[in-house]
Amino acid sequence: MKLISTDFSNLGKKTIYDFGDDEAIDELLKEHNSTREEITREFFDDAEKGVRFIWLGGLAETMIDLDKNAKQLFDAASKELDKIKKNKVEMFKKYGRIVD
Repeated sequence: MKLISTDFSNLGKKTIYDFGDDEAIDELLKEHNSTREEITREFFDDAEKGVRFIWLGGLAETMIDLDKNAKQLFDAASKELDKIKKNKVEMFKKYGRIVD
């Protein structure tokens, strides 16, 4: 298993398919009892933005001991998730209720 790209910029438009080789993606899908028919590129377009980063983090965790760059992907995905969570907290403080 290895990363096929180490360009961690613009993560908001990338998916697990931009980073993981087939073996890594298949292992991640197996862990989540999912298939490529369910978890497609379109799935990431339709899902909440945070879902993209959760899957990217999961892919990185799957490869963390196998590819030295996986830690960087995990950190980048975690940073984006933190931004989303912070924004939700700020919106809650401002409006009192968030429907997601």
